[in-house]
Amino acid sequence: MRAWILFFICLLFIGNLSTVQAKTVSKEEFLQLRESIRQAYARSPSEGLERVYFLLTNKAFTLEQSIMVTNYKAWFLLENDELEQAMETIVEYKSMVSHSDEKSLMYGYFNISGGIYARLGLYNEALSYYRDAMPFAKSRDERLVYQTENNIASIYLKLERFDEALTTFENYKHYAQANNQHLNQSFATNNIAASLIGLKNYSEALNILDQAITLQKRHNFTNHLATSLVLKGKVLRLTNRLSESEAILIQAIELINREKIDNEYMDAILCLAATYNAQNNTEKAIELLTSVSSKNYKYVDFKTELDITKFSSQLYEKQGNLENALSSYKQYNEINTAVLTRQASVNIAKALAEADLAAKEVRISELTKAEQIKATKAKAFKELTIAISICLIVILFGSFAAIHSIDNKNKKLANALKQLHDTQKHLIEIEKIASLTALVSGMAHQLNTPIGTIVTASSLIDEYLLSISEKFKAQQLTSKCFHQFITNTASAKELVISNINRLASIVEEFKALNVSIALDKPPVEISLPDYLKQQLSFLDNYLGKQISYTVTGSKVSIVSHPSIITDVLKTLVINSYEHGFKNQDNGSVNMHLVEHGDYVDIIYQDNGMGIKDEILSEIFTPFYTTNLGEQHLGLGLNVVFNAVQYNLKGEICAESCEHGARFIITLPLDVRLVTNNQEAFD
Repeated sequence: MRAWILFFICLLFIGNLSTVQAKTVSKEEFLQLRESIRQAYARSPSEGLERVYFLLTNKAFTLEQSIMVTNYKAWFLLENDELEQAMETIVEYKSMVSHSDEKSLMYGYFNISGGIYARLGLYNEALSYYRDAMPFAKSRDERLVYQTENNIASIYLKLERFDEALTTFENYKHYAQANNQHLNQSFATNNIAASLIGLKNYSEALNILDQAITLQKRHNFTNHLATSLVLKGKVLRLTNRLSESEAILIQAIELINREKIDNEYMDAILCLAATYNAQNNTEKAIELLTSVSSKNYKYVDFKTELDITKFSSQLYEKQGNLENALSSYKQYNEINTAVLTRQASVNIAKALAEADLAAKEVRISELTKAEQIKATKAKAFKELTIAISICLIVILFGSFAAIHSIDNKNKKLANALKQLHDTQKHLIEIEKIASLTALVSGMAHQLNTPIGTIVTASSLIDEYLLSISEKFKAQQLTSKCFHQFITNTASAKELVISNINRLASIVEEFKALNVSIALDKPPVEISLPDYLKQQLSFLDNYLGKQISYTVTGSKVSIVSHPSIITDVLKTLVINSYEHGFKNQDNGSVNMHLVEHGDYVDIIYQDNGMGIKDEILSEIFTPFYTTNLGEQHLGLGLNVVFNAVQYNLKGEICAESCEHGARFIITLPLDVRLVTNNQEAFD
């Protein structure tokens, strides 16, 4: 009985609330509030965010006003590197705009989404969002159009599309000059210099940077001045003016420390360390890199952190300090894993926010239907019997039960996604540790034998020297003994030299595991069957055995990296020679091309001994080889795997075959259209 009374009281309270409308802020008051937000942001992004939270909690806004304030909130969260919350907020912003008549406000959704993905290093996703923002920018004003073009050009820089970036930044500079926007002119000039450096036009880059430095000093743009000095130091190093590079970079670091420009500090340190290394001062470069920590600076781009750890590893390797080199390499992997985890976390936050909004839409729809039913029955309630009123109450209870059920399902979905996220992080850690352990174990196993031989040979030389010394002192040294000493020592020395060369070869093969994504030469269009025939003709009799080659199938042309394709092809042929044709004098290799959609399969088939089914899953693993005793490291097919996956944006697999070895290489018809290997084959 009490429950029924409480229910009717709630209905009465809700009815009273519906008659009271909160007074929204006026246009004049809202303009003042927007100005207060801008002033708070000018002091710091954190203070701007606090101001927005306060206004959203304590002020009643119209829908359009709420959209604008929510846009500030998402932007300030991005500026404070709170990317998960920024993604949730921008999803909410999109939903709000969808209910507004001002559709051009959708510009904020695409613009801030692009900023979030750019911060995560997902540059192709960021580029897509910025391009989607352009139609809305054009519908608003010219300033937003140039801002959007500038955002797109910044992504072109990250993707090393320097020609496109240069053209856009030059247009933006002309626009800034025409409108006396000196700060934007300074920003565009620095980006023009960065594009010219990417294009290796160093003399023009120096001229542009000198113009930028003059402008920045005149208007006291210290942040931009620090960037210009670092870029100039880099150009001077690349043009081998090392003393000037060192001086300008030291000047930049002093400015950065004096003005507390955190976002430029690590780039300046990395550039100065590279200059010291170019001066063959490895010790000073390492000392500089180890003297700073990115943890002390809030705004450090993860790409800079990766570059610093990678460069440190190379410097330690150059010194021969393999332990520290391996430690830096491990740190590099940890940063990379953290970046991947952050990317997954933000995408999960977006999925959860979209799921929550969908549930809210269902809830609003249900409530709207219930309110419509209530309004329809309200008039009849005065005229009809209490039985009809009871039916209405039952309908309302049913609606509330449905909403409660949806809430429970949402909570279960959120818990399931959280468990999936936690499991994903755990699996990443396990896989990382397992991979690193296998890599270190394999390398250690390969290095032990030549190192042991060197140690043994060195000990023999010591014994020979001790023996000859004792005979000399005892005046028992004969020409025979001395000749035997020379012969034995020369043999031991040859043993040391051959094993040192073996160590160098192992290290070079180990370096081949590091496949670079950023290639020096752009992809070009080639006729695949003609190119394969040409390259196979060079390999004819290359290994001392008669091997016949045929290319069949589709007459397909692709845009890719021919030098990488050649390296892959050569490695597979060498693999056939060393393993498949080991016990036969003649061999044949056929490559059959099959085009399907946006991809082409290269089916590589030889007539050799073949590959046992039980080892098919292992052949691409580093250091796995069936010829371990014949100076084989087992790295060739792993390098092929990495080259196909990361350089050629494709896939490679080995299939079971009754006669010979069979590999299937799947490549995109245009490598420029594929940015993420996993996405390409999902």
